[in-house]
Amino acid sequence: MIRRAWLPLCLMSILSHGREPATLAELEVLVSKGAFPEVLERAEDVAPSARSDAWKSLVTKAAAAVVQSAAVTRDAFAPALEADALAKRHPFLSEREAFMKARDGAVVSAAQRCFKEEDGGPCWKTLAAFEPTLSPPGSWELGRALRKNGALPGRVTALYAKAAAKDAAACKDADVQDVLVASLDGPVDGAPAIAARTVAFTTCWAAVQPKLKAAMVSASSYRLQNVCKPMREKKALSALQEDLCADESQ
Repeated sequence: MIRRAWLPLCLMSILSHGREPATLAELEVLVSKGAFPEVLERAEDVAPSARSDAWKSLVTKAAAAVVQSAAVTRDAFAPALEADALAKRHPFLSEREAFMKARDGAVVSAAQRCFKEEDGGPCWKTLAAFEPTLSPPGSWELGRALRKNGALPGRVTALYAKAAAKDAAACKDADVQDVLVASLDGPVDGAPAIAARTVAFTTCWAAVQPKLKAAMVSASSYRLQNVCKPMREKKALSALQEDLCADESQ
């Protein structure tokens, strides 16, 4: 008698499902029919050596569709957790834009639920744990959602900074610029100010420079401490602004 532990994986699949292992062509048919959960169930029937870019594309399409259709029950983050489980199972998914868009969308949708909960503390805590793993576009999307619901600049600075570091369009966005400038009104060693300086004076300098120069008028002490040195290094200070910075350093 043959012990199951010694059966090849393909034979195990036949015994456990009562059907032949799926081929790439069969997965394509399943995708065309919208049978996305079955695609994910049977994708690993295809031998590792045959998992081509075409196979990865099918798995990506199925995974994104499953995440987008995942039901939100008591756990607002259930779809996002489902996405992370799929990414752990198929690591290449984290490099696929379509999948990450679906996954990030699940996180943003969960954030919308946090706004509606009377005692949203646990929800916000869970959201914070997801934020570092968002893609740059997802970070921008979540930042905008938070701002629309009244979030202060310091709450979204890291999200906007991540987005702006990868997307020049974010640098030109009015709210991104407002958040970056506002975050310079905090302690120089604070996380919002550090993130704002990093983006404002590197990736987004060309886009943010006019806003920064205008923000020198009636600038707070904190803002001067944050901007004088980097603006001086870029030779971007006017004579009047140099005087302001000199007064602050005394």
